[in-house]
Amino acid sequence: MATTSSSGDRADQGLPEEVVADLLSDDTRRRALSILADRGEPVVVADLATAVLAAKRDIEPAAVPDTARDELTEELFTEHLPKLTATDVVAYDSMIGTVELQRRDAVPTELR
Repeated sequence: MATTSSSGDRADQGLPEEVVADLLSDDTRRRALSILADRGEPVVVADLATAVLAAKRDIEPAAVPDTARDELTEELFTEHLPKLTATDVVAYDSMIGTVELQRRDAVPTELR
């Protein structure tokens, strides 16, 4: 059974400034949120990792080494997605391994 880790119940409430500041305190999370906002659709987590690394390194996604992509995919799963799903900023679909932006109010405006 797939799990979706966004309740949607809090989607109409704005996030406290402290929560948004904490979410945006990490460059990887900021870039991931910006990429999800730009795409506007669910993204496979490994593809999100590739896009984040390509943006950080200013290279084409095809030039991202597999090992770096795999490492960042693991980091997204263990460090970043838990924070983003707990605050309903993103929804994660475990059946197909995608993540989708749920709250545009947490996307850094300078990266949009």
